[in-house]
Amino acid sequence: MPSRFAVGLSAAVALSALGAPVLAEQPPADATDAAVDALVREALGHNPDLLAAAESVTAAAARPAQARALADPMVSVVYTNDGWEPSLGEREMTTLAFMGSQTLPWPGKRDLRAAVAEKDTTLAKEQVERARLTLAAAVKRAFWGLALARQTLELLSEQRGIWQEAEAVARGRYVVGQGAQQDVLRAQVEITRYEQLRAEQEAEAAVRAAELNRLLNRSADAAPPETPRLLLRWRPVELASAWAEAEARSPELRAAQVLGERETAALKLAQADFRPDLTVQAGYMNRGGLEAMWLAGVGVNLPVQRARRRAAVAEAEARGRGAARQAEAVRAQLRYRTQERLAQLQAAEALARLFSEGVVPQARLAYEAAIAGYQAGKVPFLSVLEALSSLYADRASQLRVIAAHERIEAALEESSLEATSEMPSAGGPSMSQAASMASGGAAVTAARGAATSAAPPAMGSMGQ
Repeated sequence: MPSRFAVGLSAAVALSALGAPVLAEQPPADATDAAVDALVREALGHNPDLLAAAESVTAAAARPAQARALADPMVSVVYTNDGWEPSLGEREMTTLAFMGSQTLPWPGKRDLRAAVAEKDTTLAKEQVERARLTLAAAVKRAFWGLALARQTLELLSEQRGIWQEAEAVARGRYVVGQGAQQDVLRAQVEITRYEQLRAEQEAEAAVRAAELNRLLNRSADAAPPETPRLLLRWRPVELASAWAEAEARSPELRAAQVLGERETAALKLAQADFRPDLTVQAGYMNRGGLEAMWLAGVGVNLPVQRARRRAAVAEAEARGRGAARQAEAVRAQLRYRTQERLAQLQAAEALARLFSEGVVPQARLAYEAAIAGYQAGKVPFLSVLEALSSLYADRASQLRVIAAHERIEAALEESSLEATSEMPSAGGPSMSQAASMASGGAAVTAARGAATSAAPPAMGSMGQ
């Protein structure tokens, strides 16, 4: 007859299989995506970092009008006296003059200055778009991190119940002289270890919930959103289509192209600086009771400092060549990151299938074999506990791989030039190691640095 302990553990593990993550034969319904998208929309509408970054675009949009405007006119009043004593109206050379002048840039210079400022505005918009993509990915990573922490807590709680039953049975057998004291102690150690892991996962869940509240600009004590059970959601993606989507989405690539256009306008402006600017002036001279006089004139600045102007042209040409190379570098980096993430995504899918179709079922069979051996008196109690620990460790790793799959999906949509995802591991850690790793790491901050200045060098450095 099988022992009460063996029967109890077998039934518990059979029931626990109902809660194990499974593979989706088809992509699941849109309910999960709708919930995540709703959180992303809320973050995009309320996150203060992103709203601050959007104001940089408003500020940059006011620059073209400033660049196109003429310099302020100059007005002056001049009194000229003939002799030492005031003689207005008595001597012909004594005048009270009212004069004005206006500098007129060479035709085309103002439009070129405005064109450069308009490109700066476009660069600022691309910076905000990068902040939007980063924020959306951060929300998704925090959401799936919260889901992973919660489901890992469920798994730990399930295992704790098994350990408590094992400890009770081992103590009963030890009391009647049929078991060893080390069996009781080992079960007690696992129960104590559960408390440690539970505290870690509760802290992880609280951190992920707090991160979501910060990203969404909710109050710190706001209730975290509901999260679904982790389920492998796959979609076939080809490398060529992934490259095309990433290039179409990438703010850095568009910014590199805009930067090239900006440097072209800046080169034309530097070349136009060889042309002189004009200054027109006019004046009225009152001579008291004598007949009034007037004057008009045109001044021309002489661009004689040609070495300085040639250096400016050379600088603009070098910047233009650099912008062209930068666009190439950004495209190459973007393709590399996309290929890296796609490889990670495919690896995560393969690992998840391996856990679902191979590792977890085999670990369950190994546990059942240990139970059978224990019933027959062929294996010690310790072998049963080790098999049970291995089964739960594999299930924890399965959760971690599925959560990594979701985070890699978010990284693909983010299309960042930086490394934002990790390769999931197929290793077989202990339950304590698997549970401590199951949290999946911290999410990327929403729009760190998004409210920085929209100056061209900032966007120009994106490909580096």
